[in-house]
Amino acid sequence: MSRLEGILLWASLFSYFFAFLLYLIGAVFKKDGATKWGWRIFLLSFVLQTFTILWRWYISGRIPVMVSYEHYQLGTWFIAVATIISGMLYGPSRIIAAFTAPAILIMLGIGIGTPSEMIPLSPPYKSNWLFIHIGFAWFAWGCFFVAAALAVVYIFKRPGKEEGWFLSKFPSRGVIDELMVKLIIFGFICQGLMIIAGAIWAHQLWGRYWGWDPIETWSLICWLVYGVVLHLRLMMGWKGTKMAILVILALTTAIVYFWGIGFGPQSHTKLMMMK
Repeated sequence: MSRLEGILLWASLFSYFFAFLLYLIGAVFKKDGATKWGWRIFLLSFVLQTFTILWRWYISGRIPVMVSYEHYQLGTWFIAVATIISGMLYGPSRIIAAFTAPAILIMLGIGIGTPSEMIPLSPPYKSNWLFIHIGFAWFAWGCFFVAAALAVVYIFKRPGKEEGWFLSKFPSRGVIDELMVKLIIFGFICQGLMIIAGAIWAHQLWGRYWGWDPIETWSLICWLVYGVVLHLRLMMGWKGTKMAILVILALTTAIVYFWGIGFGPQSHTKLMMMK
């Protein structure tokens, strides 16, 4: 890790922490100004993290996807992207950053403790399909994560009960439900395109589109689970708390795929090199 990257990384970490602190102050002391500044600092944190990733990309001369630290960077960056898109589409939903900021902090904190050396890009990764495959994959993850965070808020915003100052700052349950479903639809499409791009990439490497290795299998399981979620919502009319719970449970398949079976870049590289 270069010196400038380290400076940018820690600046983004402290900025995310400060954003969360402002949201916490707003929730505890009921200060609208604190939450407004929390969103602004969150945006600043995102900019700093973006420069961190871009600088590493420039220094290493490759897309940052080879070591664990880089995957934590991309995974958290796309959570921030999904949060910002949600805030742009539905202004009141910006307060969801109060949940995603600490999640990003924790994940980046874990990432700092993982290997961060700038190793060269392995031969199997030298393909234009890598950009498409990785981009859609992490975009899906960001959408699924933010949708689950909104589902948690939906459960706590119970009709007929006093919400409290913090929960009242979120959009109505109807708006949360709509945004949650749209994020899942977008993530589902991105996950599907990721699988297709990966299959084409695999065919270029090994002459076959699908091999049922753990990474491929769990990517399909994750996609099918979210397909079931959308089917139950759009075709069967599932709404309310049971739908929110289903969205939260569905995130477990994404966690297993992105941060379990499919996360370790070393294991992913080994699978590629063995085939």
